[in-house]
Amino acid sequence: MPITVSEFNDIERKVITLMGMSGVGKTYLSSMLARQGWYHYSCDYEIGTRFLGDEIVQTLGVENTITRGDISQLSDYVGRLGNPDKGGLSLEEFRRRQNAYFDAECSALARLPERVKLAHEQGIMHVVNDSTGSMCEIDDKILLDMVDENSLIVYIKASPEEEKVVLERAKAYPKPLFYSPERFDRWLSKYEQEEDVEAIEDIDPDNFSRWAFPRLFENRLPKYQFIADKYGVTIPSEAFRGVESEAAFLDVIVEGLHKQEAMKRRA
Repeated sequence: MPITVSEFNDIERKVITLMGMSGVGKTYLSSMLARQGWYHYSCDYEIGTRFLGDEIVQTLGVENTITRGDISQLSDYVGRLGNPDKGGLSLEEFRRRQNAYFDAECSALARLPERVKLAHEQGIMHVVNDSTGSMCEIDDKILLDMVDENSLIVYIKASPEEEKVVLERAKAYPKPLFYSPERFDRWLSKYEQEEDVEAIEDIDPDNFSRWAFPRLFENRLPKYQFIADKYGVTIPSEAFRGVESEAAFLDVIVEGLHKQEAMKRRA
């Protein structure tokens, strides 16, 4: 559950889970904190190496080259649905990879307490949990309760301008996506009807990604907010602009908690 400013300040060894859409600054801030002595736990890296490392090698037939700074191979693994001549996957294979990715994400998130313990054993005081853009798709209450018990969840909320940039980028450069499990079948059916597609192999992977992304994007925003309202704090992304130190980072979070407390008092 959300904590107060005084409770946060009293925590000697801080653990922060950064949540938000891809490109909002989670990894940038995590890398900055790592340079200043924090333990950087990258869920994307953990997924692509520990939990899907061998699977990526076997499926793609290449050496696993994923690093914290380059997770593009993980996107290659997730893949896109559609015409195989355009790099698309069959529906069966696409679902298999989607399920494997989701299981790996849940497993990576579940390792947070273990990684926090490891950091402390190594003499590292603070930990930043750099979550994936699809963390909001996890509806496992036990797992989310665990993340809450072991960290402060900070939702970095994109501005309307940033949201527009994300949507425009997705249109110009369609990429593999993890789709909202509860909506994917509905979206696929609607796309097939609108585009008059008779078979999966007739789907253009780029076109489907462009069509689906705005729907995925819109579906995720309230999920981020729900998790933040229940467990943590929402802080606008612009509040982190120019933040280049641990002290400035923590000041932004404290200010966000102050505002959250003030809003609750007025409610």
